[in-house]
Amino acid sequence: MSQADAPAQEKFQPLGDGRFTFACHPGVPCFTECCQKLDLTLTPYDVLRLSRNLGLSTGEFLERHTRLDLERPRDFPHRKLAMNPDGRCPFVSQTGCRVYLDRPGACRLYPLGRGSASGGGTGPTREMFFLVREEHCRGFEAGPNWTAREWMADQELDVYHRHNDQWMEIVTRHDLKASPVSEEEATRKIQMFNLVSYNLDRFREFVLGTRFVDSFELDPAEVEAARAGDEALLELGMKWLRFALFGEPTLQPKALK
Repeated sequence: MSQADAPAQEKFQPLGDGRFTFACHPGVPCFTECCQKLDLTLTPYDVLRLSRNLGLSTGEFLERHTRLDLERPRDFPHRKLAMNPDGRCPFVSQTGCRVYLDRPGACRLYPLGRGSASGGGTGPTREMFFLVREEHCRGFEAGPNWTAREWMADQELDVYHRHNDQWMEIVTRHDLKASPVSEEEATRKIQMFNLVSYNLDRFREFVLGTRFVDSFELDPAEVEAARAGDEALLELGMKWLRFALFGEPTLQPKALK
C-alpha cells in the first residue's frame, strides 16, 4: 500500500499527553525522504528566517523560492515553497538540510502535527498534538523518548509558534468571499496582507518612509525596535493588520489636528 493510500486514522495518531520515540539523522535509512513531494505553506516567520539565512531580501526570496497559492483568489493567498523539478526541496542535499538552523516551523515540528485555538484574549492558546506516521519514515524505530513539549523545546519551536499563532488568527478569521466588500476593497486588503505577511522589507519601507509612524500613537521604543529588528517589525505588522482588517483597537490613531 502506498503512502497516499494509507488510512488517515493510521497516518495521524492523537498523542495527547503520551510519549513517542523518534530520531532523524544521516544514520536513519530514510534520511531526507521526507524532504520531497512537499506542499509546504510558508508562514511570515518562515520567510523571514529563510531569507535572512540565504542573505536575500524578502522580495528576492519570494521571487526565487516560492509560488503563490491562488486556489481561492478572494481569500488571503498563501506562499508555498517552490520545489525543484524532481520534487525535492531546493535546500536539501545528500548530507541534509542546508538551511537547518532556519528551517520552516513545519519541518521542525515533524513528526508531530499541531492544532491550536486562541484563548480569545482571556487565556492561553489551547494546543493538541498528533503523530504523523508516514510509510517511508524509519525514525520511530529507535532514538530518544519524547513528550510533545520536550520535542518542541528541542526543536526551538516556541518563537515559531508565537509568531505563527498571531498570523493564523488573522488567516482563519477573515474570508473575503463571505465579506460584503467590493472587489476593489478585497484587492486592497489582500495587498495589505501580502505586504505584512511576506515582504517584510517592503513593509519596513512603508512604516518608516510614509506617514505611518505619524498616524498612530506609538511608543518610540516600539518604533525604534521595528526599525532595527525584524521580529519587532513583524509584531507591529500583525497589530496593523488586526486594526486595518478587523477594526480592533490594536493601534490608536492620532487625533486629527
